[in-house]
Amino acid sequence: MFCKQCGAQVESTAAACPKCATPLVQASNPSAAVADKMKAASKDTLHAFLKFATDPVGGLSVAYQSLGDARALSVGISFGVVFTLCTLLGSYHLIPEYARSPGVGGFFRLLVCAFIPFPSLVAATALARVVSHGKGGLSHDTFIAGASLLPFGAAILLSSVLGAGNFELIGALSVFALCLTVLMLFAGCTRISAISERLATISVPLMLLLSGWLTKVVYAAMMNSQGMAPMMYPGSQ
Repeated sequence: MFCKQCGAQVESTAAACPKCATPLVQASNPSAAVADKMKAASKDTLHAFLKFATDPVGGLSVAYQSLGDARALSVGISFGVVFTLCTLLGSYHLIPEYARSPGVGGFFRLLVCAFIPFPSLVAATALARVVSHGKGGLSHDTFIAGASLLPFGAAILLSSVLGAGNFELIGALSVFALCLTVLMLFAGCTRISAISERLATISVPLMLLLSGWLTKVVYAAMMNSQGMAPMMYPGSQ
């Protein structure tokens, strides 16, 4: 469970928070405990985001260190959920109605497209860390991947507000988001996973390529298993 005052993780049998000494009230039912965890995770996510929002490169490692491994894993997953929702909403409004697949199946396929990049980048980040003999584990990989995808999610959502006709602005947003993602991945690899700068320089572009390839493979496999054709976009044959 987590302390409501400072968000620190504490034992379920503890009477007070070991970090801030706030008395803890034991949850009377499982749903209350789940609600407490969700509130603590939301608070951690907001605080972590604020730490690197104005300084994505320097603040990323500071945000991670303020959380610790267990809480960073939850925050990384939360970032991945935010990215998925932003991508889903933005893509839904950017793709013309005639190009969307109808019904629940079409919505599911769009949701799959929006979600797959997150676990794919987590896997690519983990592989880069292992191959480069970096430090850490799944919490490091999830936090780095989730935080680094936020610029792309925000760019897609903002692009849907601008409208597909503003393709020049959308292109500029895409370039900006890509640059920011690369810088954040590099900072995460070097300052959180302790990968050398020389190896991180090679690893980051390979991570993005691997993540893109994994996204394509998983998406195609899921669509084929359900007997669905790939999503059609304007101008595709």
